Amino acid sequence: MVLLLGIAMGFSVSLSAIIPAGDLHETGLDLGGWAISLGITLVAGTSMLVAGRVIGRRSKRPLAMRRREAMALVGAGWFACSWVAALPYFFCDPHVPLDFAFFEGVSGLTTTGATIFVDLERLPKSILMWRSFTQWVGGMGILAMFVVVLSGMTASSRTLIGAESSLSNSDIASLRQTMRRLWALYLGFTLICGLGLWGMGLTPFQAVNHALTVVSTGGFGTENSSIAGDLFGAGSKIWLMIFMVLGAISFPFYLTVMKRKWGDLWKKFEEVYWFLGLMVIASAVLLIHHFTGNFDGAGPVDIVFNVVSVVTSTGYVSSDLSQWGRLGIGMVILLMMVGGCSGSTAGGLKMSRIIFWLRFLKSGLHRTFRPKVVDPIKLNGRKVSEASVEQLFLVISLFGFFAITGTFALQLLEPQLSLLGSMSVIVSCLGNFGPALADMGGGQSFAEVGTTTKIMFSILMILGRLEYVAFLVLFSRQLWKRY
Repeated sequence: MVLLLGIAMGFSVSLSAIIPAGDLHETGLDLGGWAISLGITLVAGTSMLVAGRVIGRRSKRPLAMRRREAMALVGAGWFACSWVAALPYFFCDPHVPLDFAFFEGVSGLTTTGATIFVDLERLPKSILMWRSFTQWVGGMGILAMFVVVLSGMTASSRTLIGAESSLSNSDIASLRQTMRRLWALYLGFTLICGLGLWGMGLTPFQAVNHALTVVSTGGFGTENSSIAGDLFGAGSKIWLMIFMVLGAISFPFYLTVMKRKWGDLWKKFEEVYWFLGLMVIASAVLLIHHFTGNFDGAGPVDIVFNVVSVVTSTGYVSSDLSQWGRLGIGMVILLMMVGGCSGSTAGGLKMSRIIFWLRFLKSGLHRTFRPKVVDPIKLNGRKVSEASVEQLFLVISLFGFFAITGTFALQLLEPQLSLLGSMSVIVSCLGNFGPALADMGGGQSFAEVGTTTKIMFSILMILGRLEYVAFLVLFSRQLWKRY
């Protein structure tokens, strides 16, 4: 994983040197800083690889990876890769402190989009490209890339992918072949998005950066104003919305479309239609709220754009969300929690879990007056297992636990913050959305908090990206016991 991220680092630097940026971001390349970052990454990755091979040959244990080893690899691997992603920010211009660098590295790989950089337009091209590239790699997952390139262990690979993302193992027939198709589709979306943005007036550098971050539903941009500036008109915002939605829809859905299995589209992917319906309803409610004169913080296109950006956990903003009134702010926080579809690049709890949870509540109500009735809960045309019920409540309970305790902890660490600002930034980190509300909604907000707070935000982002379990198990004694 570390070696692959090092290769991505070298590719990112080369890309930033080749792609023209016009009058903006034409700053020099810090070769010394990038050489140190690449050197540390490649030496660390190679050392671990060699040590693993030597120990593996001496050991008499079977090569098959057990589930607890896979879970440990996912949690520790993402933490290690976050430090690798932080190296360029520390060693290269602008040489930010280590806590700033780690926060930015985590925000990139988890596709959260929160940033400690205040003036993006003064950053070197190479740093801007690396920010975008970390989001593109993290959108599909580092382990997903590992499986495509190197892994030949099918059973272990299934465990790794299942622990890293919400991609359902039951929907994967041939894992490695499927992951290759998904990455090809992901690359295709990125190329089409970038070409479209270039045709709409963006420089090639701006087009590539925004394509990398919009398809990965990440949200890192190259301009201080995000999408609110004159660079983005109504046409380019609609184009971005299309690819935000494409990134937030379950990627196996597209494979089913390509195979022309039309009968499976509704039966196996009902969450896609719930997700699209949620966006339409939320947009309609806020548009009515706007036209009745309740808030004037944005025009119709901006309202829909921000709704799509929030529910897909992309994090681009074209207006100040804090000016949307109580209804708008409440809906923004709700959409942050819901997120996109399972098996997509979006964050949040995922639409499938919300559907599952609502049907569980309905079934529970029915059993209160018909205790002997057999009413199996179904999702995507299949009966849900007891293990899935346990997993559902584990994830939702952990989300609620960290949302509440995180808000209280932030109030203690940063007493100057409002309750709305604290709650919104915690939910934003857990949902991998990025921007927050109230006094945490400004461009300097993440840079101004203390080191402990930045570390807490970083941990919450990793927890949300790995859906809590794969990271928390690292702190379980049972995981490390010999059997």
